[in-house]
Amino acid sequence: MTVQMSNDDVLKGISADINSGRTEGLTDRISELADSTDDPFEVLKYMSLLKLIPRDGTESKLANRVVSMSDQSNGLALATGLRNLDCHIFALDILKKLEPTDQVERLRCHCLYDIEEYESAMETYYKIKAPVINDRILLSNILSSVGEHRKAIEAAEQLLSEYPNDYDVRIAYVRALMMGGNNKEALKYARAGLKDKSADSNAVAAYVLRVQGNIKAAGGYAARAVQLNNSHIGAMESLGICLALKGEIEKAKITAGAINEISPGDKAAINILSYCDGN
Repeated sequence: MTVQMSNDDVLKGISADINSGRTEGLTDRISELADSTDDPFEVLKYMSLLKLIPRDGTESKLANRVVSMSDQSNGLALATGLRNLDCHIFALDILKKLEPTDQVERLRCHCLYDIEEYESAMETYYKIKAPVINDRILLSNILSSVGEHRKAIEAAEQLLSEYPNDYDVRIAYVRALMMGGNNKEALKYARAGLKDKSADSNAVAAYVLRVQGNIKAAGGYAARAVQLNNSHIGAMESLGICLALKGEIEKAKITAGAINEISPGDKAAINILSYCDGN
């Protein structure tokens, strides 16, 4: 008697193949899985796997299908999923159909920033009536990207005064400093933070040193952060990028796969893979 495998079993098999580097024919298997369901969130789950294997156009086909299945009730969640998968244009297509609530404008702002439409992102930011911490971090990033470095640093400093221990705020602060040409100040801040010997502080140091080109030292701090917290996405991202820059592509891809296990479709994994493609 033939026992038919469930989609979950097939999915586990595909994940195992990806983790082992066996990618031939996987896009067809993933596409078949996606075609077998009318649940757009299942399609998103299958799309997350495509980020870890060579691209052949399947991603756009599935993204278009997700857009076609979106409506007022599920649109925001689907657009969020597409943005997380680096499918910003498709996410924006969904957002066009939704009422302009803070959540919708927030996601639109992030998508526009991601595709480097900085002026439009700035305009959209000011449509958010009640900005939260992540919005304010994004504003600092936008200001840096449009060359308003003093304002970017001031915005990041204000956040840091309110949330001195928040990892994302700390990254926003050193990023604003470095974008404004204040590399020494960013390095000084990162090194001072190492006194607490935390995963966050090691990850901040790894980020600063990586951006400044000291890949060996950055990799060391990133590895230390992962030892302290083996699910620290920021540290794993820096570690993976450092490995890719050193030519250790397989190890970098393994790190991206580990991130995907913790947080399927996470942009950190996608970022590492982009460095792998460039080496």
